[in-house]
Amino acid sequence: MKTIKLGIVGTGGMANHHAQSFQKMAGVELTSCLDVVPGRADEFAKKHNVKHSAKDIAQLLDQVDAVAVVTPDRFHAEPALAVLKAGKHLLCEKPLCPTLAEAKKVAQAAEKAARKGAIHMINFSYRYSAAFQQAIRMVRDGKLGALRHVHSYYLQSWLSGDGWGNWSKEGFLWRLQTTAGSGGVLGDVGCHILDLTTGVAGEVARIRCELRTFPKRAPTGDFVTEWQGTALDANDTAIIELEFTDGAIGIVHTTRWATGHNNSLRLEAHGTEGALMFDLDRDFHKLDHCLGDARHKAAWTTETLTPTPSNYERFITAIRTGQPDQPDIVRGAQVQAYLDACERSAKSGRWEKIRAWD
Repeated sequence: MKTIKLGIVGTGGMANHHAQSFQKMAGVELTSCLDVVPGRADEFAKKHNVKHSAKDIAQLLDQVDAVAVVTPDRFHAEPALAVLKAGKHLLCEKPLCPTLAEAKKVAQAAEKAARKGAIHMINFSYRYSAAFQQAIRMVRDGKLGALRHVHSYYLQSWLSGDGWGNWSKEGFLWRLQTTAGSGGVLGDVGCHILDLTTGVAGEVARIRCELRTFPKRAPTGDFVTEWQGTALDANDTAIIELEFTDGAIGIVHTTRWATGHNNSLRLEAHGTEGALMFDLDRDFHKLDHCLGDARHKAAWTTETLTPTPSNYERFITAIRTGQPDQPDIVRGAQVQAYLDACERSAKSGRWEKIRAWD
């Protein structure tokens, strides 16, 4: 088995999860890492036994076959484009980019690189859920008939409680500041729930969205709108209405203020012939359905499914086999188009059509 040499760009909190995940796989070697913060990459390399700490992206690319881009959101595009231009395989963190224009550039570069054999994926990590994968198949195969109504949520509570640590700490703070490149809860976790919802229900024609940014409770107990001289201005609550291209409608909501929910995702899809539901806070691999005659009695059946490979595993498998897998960078651009419509709608107060992502 040929060893796949992997580089990691951006060595903050999420990069630790990437490193731990890849190190569990046979034939994968963490070869190089890079970070713009002085000393951080050296510390990361020591912690995870990475061979080299690169000085710049060019040096990293000279040493690796594949790269995971794990920088803050606004810094995805530059290293991703460099990786693709060099013909290396790319796994990029989500959301793909802060803007649709940047996402389109990265998607176009990914398609060009793919024609020469490069594998590209985006880390919508909830694709790991077997329930999610089964729901996609069931709707695609017509098990629910024609979809009529979909509703879903992604709820977190780290602005109302310290279950993960206080929001004023470095790993959380940047997510509350647009100056740090944050797209707020919409960009950070809204991209996940939109991928989940549209992955099951299909493409979207129009979106209407409401965004809110509430004062934060400081460690002193006071509610504040800035911290250490920087505005806490990234949205922390989103309500999204969807009109799908097939005529179905849906509602999605996400917030960091859902007291009692550390990290909860749930989806229900209802059609003319049946319905399905999965709750990832309950179990990643359980799916409930109400199909056929059972719908007359509102009788639900629970299936326990075989776990599916993680995105990290699928990325490495795709490199080894040369067979692309989902979610790819183009899917990332598609979801970015949905985020773009959400942001435009929040400003206009109207329904907004989806702009082209390809």
